[in-house]
Amino acid sequence: MMKSTEPEIQGKPLAQKKRILVIDNEGIILLMYKVLLEMNNYEVVTAQSGEEAFSTLLKIEAPDLILLDFRLEDMSGAEFLRVLEEKRPDLIQMVPVVFVTGMDEVPPSKAVGLIRKPIDNDKFVASVRRFIEVGTVGKP
Repeated sequence: MMKSTEPEIQGKPLAQKKRILVIDNEGIILLMYKVLLEMNNYEVVTAQSGEEAFSTLLKIEAPDLILLDFRLEDMSGAEFLRVLEEKRPDLIQMVPVVFVTGMDEVPPSKAVGLIRKPIDNDKFVASVRRFIEVGTVGKP
């Protein structure tokens, strides 16, 4: 039996990976974000539509960050946030949501930030790290 080399406290790894839900209707974009974020030690869950994202959120532990394309095929990012607030008001208050879009501006919403496409890999990862750090302030 192999033992983990990760330090543990009461059976839990000290450096547990942060989980990110990425929602984008373009499969190649999802794959690019997934690879980039996993290379930077994040756990990444993906969804290609708002409905798939809602289904995914029922199956997984709450993510530490949601990266949301503003223009999904089945709904807008703003509509996704409105429905999320109706279905999971606890989640919308606990988990920072960041729009990732090519648009210059997005309407006011519950999103805490905006990352513009096309992305610069280093700036993207730095922004993700910052949004996760801000989102964990005040959490147990």
